[in-house]
Formats: sequence, structure tokens, C-alpha cells
Amino acid sequence: MALMSGWDIEPRGVGSILIKVLGLVEDPDDGLEKVVGDVFKHVGEAGTAAMSEPIATALGEYAKYAEPQLNGMVSTTGRCVSGTYEAVKAYIDGDLEMAAEAQEKAAGVGVPRIPRLGDR
Repeated sequence: MALMSGWDIEPRGVGSILIKVLGLVEDPDDGLEKVVGDVFKHVGEAGTAAMSEPIATALGEYAKYAEPQLNGMVSTTGRCVSGTYEAVKAYIDGDLEMAAEAQEKAAGVGVPRIPRLGDR
């Protein structure tokens, strides 16, 4: 297994992807949140349309079973987006901190003494 020698993250690119993912989750017309909500609405409608107590009961039981998993997809996606944002922010902050430390060290070095011919 090859070890990673360093990071090469493009914050703007990551930000662009995070915005797209959030759009896919939160879009009011066809985002994941709406689709999950619609599943339960449609399951209820199917149970009513079946005009059969056993089918309606089975569909209701399925909805109870599936609800935590489907809602979990939405919350897990949100946590992934949030975690990625925080990781990239830490990466940027670390870069800025390292640059500040390097600049501070460079400022304290002073002017090097260049020996003249004959100096020992």
C-alpha cells in the first residue's frame, strides 16, 4: 500500500461539489429530502387505493421499517457534507498557519554574513 506523501486539495473545487450535493439533497422540487417524504405519501396512497386492509397494513409496516433508513440517508449525507467542509477548512487554516510560521521564522533570520576573501 502506497503512503500519501502530501495533500493536494483545491478548496474551490471541493466547495463547488459540496454546493451541488447540498442542492441534490435540499432541492424543494426533487431533492433527496422531498423524495424521501414523497415515498411515505405514496405508500399511504397505495394502501388506500388497494382497498384491502391486509395490503394497507403491509404497506404501513413497510413504511415504519423503511423510514429510519431513508431518513438516515438524508442525515448521513448532511453529516458527510459538513465533515468535508470542516476538513477542508482545517486544511486551509493549517496552510495559513504554516505560511505564517514560515514568514515569522524568515523575518527573524537576519542578514547572512558573507565572508570576504581572506576572512576565516
